[in-house]
Amino acid sequence: MTASAPKPKATRKAKAAPAAAAVAEAVAPVTPQPVAQPVPAVQPKAQRRSRGISLAPKAEARACRAGTKQALMVDLLSRSCGASMSELLRHLHPWKPVTVKSGLSWDMNHQKGYGIRTTHENGYQRWLACDYEGQGTFHADHHPDDVSEADKAKLLADNLANGYNPGEVFAVYHLVLPAGMAAPVPHSGGAA
Repeated sequence: MTASAPKPKATRKAKAAPAAAAVAEAVAPVTPQPVAQPVPAVQPKAQRRSRGISLAPKAEARACRAGTKQALMVDLLSRSCGASMSELLRHLHPWKPVTVKSGLSWDMNHQKGYGIRTTHENGYQRWLACDYEGQGTFHADHHPDDVSEADKAKLLADNLANGYNPGEVFAVYHLVLPAGMAAPVPHSGGAA
């Protein structure tokens, strides 16, 4: 057997593509490029205000056991000024906002028979209503009943100068009683 010698490699031809492309580019007619239009600045979406919860009361309400979170919710929501989400979260710790909303719709409405109504207030309105937590960017050191009308106007002007945003509104929840009731059903017994 004879060993065959390896075949010599074929030499490669030099690429002529770049030169040909340059010639084709020089000969091709010039087409005007579209002028880039300035991109409009992206506007932030307006904050959508929640419609809140609006549930009609049932025909009759049932009592809550004293000392339970349901009883605490009835007490907070039945105040004339209602309760903001931050107040509910503070008193119903460790509940999260989704749990509080479930408590409003399921526990208060479905199980206990009360209705729920939502209003939207800004910090100053909230402070005037009840001086409770959840005033947003509005800050006050005194209860509104302890402040004169002139001092209230000065306090509002000072807050506006220091960044208070009266357009910042938040939901406040109120208890709606069934027809014929003047107050919530008294709590029964104790927590088991």
